[in-house]
Amino acid sequence: MLKLTVAVLAIALAGTAGAAGWRDLKIDGTSEAAFQQSLAAFSEELSRERNQVFTAALMDIWLKGTNDAKADQREYTVSDYHSQLDGLSYDQVVTFTDPSGETAKQRYEDAKRSKIANPAQPAVLATPGQSSRTIAAHNELDQGELMKTRGNQVTHDGRPINQDENRAQPK
Repeated sequence: MLKLTVAVLAIALAGTAGAAGWRDLKIDGTSEAAFQQSLAAFSEELSRERNQVFTAALMDIWLKGTNDAKADQREYTVSDYHSQLDGLSYDQVVTFTDPSGETAKQRYEDAKRSKIANPAQPAVLATPGQSSRTIAAHNELDQGELMKTRGNQVTHDGRPINQDENRAQPK
């Protein structure tokens, strides 16, 4: 019985340690190599959904930094970016540009829905703007007008249209 209790306790502690592992990670911005290594550690530890949220937040921080630098009429460098991120945890990164955390929560929910809808699809970062543009482009192609190619009318998927139907048949 004691062995069983010890085994259950060990499994519970191991599960807790694994779950908290990503929460203890910090970005190392002291060099490019250290930065890449810390991002790889995050990527390995984070779930697919959290990785999408984290990656989007990193992009937001880069964009905010470049916009702020442009407003101050200076250059925003990779070194500035690494310095800004140095020592930050997951939670600090995902709330960096939105301290309320609402953006991160919405992104996480979107990532969960995406995973449920397409469980076999690998994680791909897509902002709402991208996905709506993609849908619009596909709809436009699917419902598009006839296109003229090399003098022949074709449908959107390249099938030729029989033009003889509209012309008088020669006798």
